[in-house]
Formats: sequence, structure tokens, C-alpha cells
Amino acid sequence: MDINKKNLSEKYISGDMDYVFRQAKNITDFLLVQKFKIKDAELREDMAQECLENLWKKIECGKCDPNKNIFAFIWQNSTFRILEILRKERKRKQKVNFIQYDDSDENNYSNFIDSRFFVGNKYSVEIN
Repeated sequence: MDINKKNLSEKYISGDMDYVFRQAKNITDFLLVQKFKIKDAELREDMAQECLENLWKKIECGKCDPNKNIFAFIWQNSTFRILEILRKERKRKQKVNFIQYDDSDENNYSNFIDSRFFVGNKYSVEIN
């Protein structure tokens, strides 16, 4: 990863957000592959998109000081956002038991109904 920190800060101050977000994407991809060892390209793309959205929200709110190191801000923002995504995913997997819905005997509830009890109508209703 070859990113000029000074150039990044200058582009941020001048308002070249296209350049800033391209570099932020590179930083996030580097973190996902090198630090968090996420190899799945689709998952990496989704997580990078979430990091960039979060970065944009922070820039809009004015939380990113242009006089400080923009590279460090992007690195820290992406790291915390990735950790938060992984934590939420881990918690979701712990809470949810996945059920496979298919036509196997275990999931076919009609096999468990004793048809002797459901023959005919329980109440004979005659309409005159």
C-alpha cells in the first residue's frame, strides 16, 4: 500500500473527495486482507462499502479535522467499523439457530399428525 499521507491531506483540504475515497478504499482493503485475513471478495466489498459510508457520515458531521492526519483517521475509522461488523455478525450467529426447510421426514409435520383423531368433523352441525 503506497499512499502519500501529505498528498491525501492536501486533497482532503482542497475537497477532492473522489481521490480521498479511492485511497480510503485502498486502506480498508489492505486492513481487510492483511490484518483481518478476510479473503472472500464479496464480503470484503460489502465491508469496505460500510466503512466508506461510515467515513462519509463522519466527514459530513465535521468529525474529521483537516489539520490532523487524515490517513490515521481513515485507518482508525475503518478498523473500528470492521471490528463492529465482525462483532455484530458473531453475535448474530450465536443467537440464531438456522433451520433447514426441506421435505425431509424431520421437517414434514404432516407425518406427525395422527389422522385417527381428525377423521370427520368433530362437531356435527346441521343447517335446516
